[in-house]
Amino acid sequence: MRLSHLRARLGGATLLLALLAPLAGCASTTSYVKSDATLGRVVVYRNGVAYFERTAVVEGDTLRLRVPADKVDDFLKSLTVTDATTGEPAPVSYPTDLPRAHDGLIDMDIRLGGKGPHKLRLSYVTEAPSWKPSYRVTLSPTGKVKLEAWAIVDNTSGEDWRAVKLGVGSSSALSFRFDLHGIRVVERETLRSNDLFAHAPPSGGAVHGEQPPARRVLAELSERALRTEVGVEEEKPRTASRAAPKKEATASIARPADHLAGAGVGRGHGAVAAAQPAPPPPPKDAEAERVVSLASTLRATKGSVVIEGFADEADGDKMAASLERANRARDQLLRQGVSPAQIVAVGRGEAAGKKGGVRVVEAPRAERPAADASAQQASEPASPIGTSHFESGAPMTVERGSSAMISILASEADGEIVYLYDAEGARGDARFPFRSVRLRNPTGSALDTGPVTVFGEGRFVGEGMADPIPAGAVAFVPFALDRQVVVDKKVDESDRIQRILTVQRGVFHTELRHSKKSVLSLTNRLAEKVVVYVKHAPPRGYSIVGDAKPSERLGEAQLFRVEVPASGKTDLVIEEATPVFRTTDLRSPEGLELIRVHVSGLAAEDPLRRRVDELVKLHTEMANVEQRIASQREQLAEMRARLDELHAQVVTLRAVRTTGPQLLSHLEKKLQEVSERVSKATVELVSLQERLMVAKVRFQDGVAELSQDRKDPPA
Repeated sequence: MRLSHLRARLGGATLLLALLAPLAGCASTTSYVKSDATLGRVVVYRNGVAYFERTAVVEGDTLRLRVPADKVDDFLKSLTVTDATTGEPAPVSYPTDLPRAHDGLIDMDIRLGGKGPHKLRLSYVTEAPSWKPSYRVTLSPTGKVKLEAWAIVDNTSGEDWRAVKLGVGSSSALSFRFDLHGIRVVERETLRSNDLFAHAPPSGGAVHGEQPPARRVLAELSERALRTEVGVEEEKPRTASRAAPKKEATASIARPADHLAGAGVGRGHGAVAAAQPAPPPPPKDAEAERVVSLASTLRATKGSVVIEGFADEADGDKMAASLERANRARDQLLRQGVSPAQIVAVGRGEAAGKKGGVRVVEAPRAERPAADASAQQASEPASPIGTSHFESGAPMTVERGSSAMISILASEADGEIVYLYDAEGARGDARFPFRSVRLRNPTGSALDTGPVTVFGEGRFVGEGMADPIPAGAVAFVPFALDRQVVVDKKVDESDRIQRILTVQRGVFHTELRHSKKSVLSLTNRLAEKVVVYVKHAPPRGYSIVGDAKPSERLGEAQLFRVEVPASGKTDLVIEEATPVFRTTDLRSPEGLELIRVHVSGLAAEDPLRRRVDELVKLHTEMANVEQRIASQREQLAEMRARLDELHAQVVTLRAVRTTGPQLLSHLEKKLQEVSERVSKATVELVSLQERLMVAKVRFQDGVAELSQDRKDPPA
């Protein structure tokens, strides 16, 4: 047998075309390659593979390919062989039980039908280094920029790519390894006949879509937990009209029921397990520590919870008492840094098995704010994975073991020089915006991530990194930080009632609007007008309100376009808000002010406004009387001190016989005047205290009468 062969390494997979002369007496003839298997096209992708196309002219009925064993799976997965004349696919066969060739190659025979010569097309995908993009941007004052893109391709295939059409591309296509060469044996189960007629039933599974899952209880807090804080001594119960509960439930973070530890099996038939005595109560500050732990968990997970307050059997107004407990627990969590948007406090009144205290449960999915729902989703990259394809117009050569830099794009694009203010990014700056190129992708393909070098007026002006740019999309490429535009930022937060849901004995269940107002003052130190794009990502659950509207969106962030005059200054006000459900007590100064501001927008004849106005007047009167009482007490203290001083002087003078009666008479007269003033001031103080007490009674009575169901329409 005469053997000659042609070896070609195809993109990391060695292909050996064996040229065997026909053997005497053989029924079939092995191929004779009339011309080399010519490499005509190579496309390198970003996901670690490359596509190859070859052509060959074969005489005979078999074409033998020899492929490295470690590349067989990739090769078999993508190899396509067709007859260029008929268009019919050609089958491929290869041995599985024969040893490999001495150089680690495996033979693959392509069987061809009919008489030769056969014109074949071969295509396959195999492992290859990823190509790297690099961009050039040349600025011009015409509103256009020159955009050039280059692809750096590495030829590690072991053969020269001569006169091939070379292309590069990227896509969202997945690539992987899969064993197609190995023999796969399926293990089958051995069955046998038996006489078992009683079979255990299969395990049942939970059905989908019937009932929502039960809400998880995060914590149960007792009365002591509501009155205790870390580092603060426990307060005495302040409920004079409510009897102390007979027994307080110990606060504990909810967990699966503990197994009975220490239970033993009794001796003799019918003996039962004896439960271990309950563990001793935790130390005094353990419950407050649990509140701190719960707050830490909520801050970390950003989840939403509902605090359910329960009434005690000794409470008079069950709903009001249970709501008060829920509000106390809510205030403790807020003081620990939990966001108000994460907590809803509700009163459950009297419930079976509950004697005061609160329960903290996960908020139902329907009640969670949009921010919380988004936070539950896994974080995914926002950059798009586009599809691109660039191919050289003329054949080119890349020798083995070398790299080539190929021009894949040279075109004009819409572009301008702007400033991009990014104070929230990982490499952003809170003080100065970045000088940037804002350009539009002029191609129908996505431009991959790569470095961008920027030139202007024949010189280098900076460089940046481009994120993936979809076809026809606009992108920003920051390339310099010249500090010619300065940004000063101030942030203010406020709460305002949007609507009143219910009113019960002076406690308002309201929907608040929690607003964040950011004022950005942009100062331009250049002698020409500049355009600044302010990048801002609203916190989860917040929406943009107010006059400033975003012009574009960049990933999860909004872009606000601001024009700053030459050597001038412009303010940008970004206001964002989120709804917060909260209970507001009219008896607190903060709650009274919130309610007063809200009802001031109601009609003058509205009953709620009239009642609240009366309570505001009473509260103002009480504040004035309290101020007068404090002033009167200060004056009394001064007069009593003067009275004591005069009395001491009179006693001293009476003991000295040489002193004239004139001085003693004067001091006694002064003592009498001060004493009368003290008596008068004391009477006035008592009168003021009586007036204050009457005003407080009227205020408390007005608050108690302020109870109605009210549902204002959303603002």
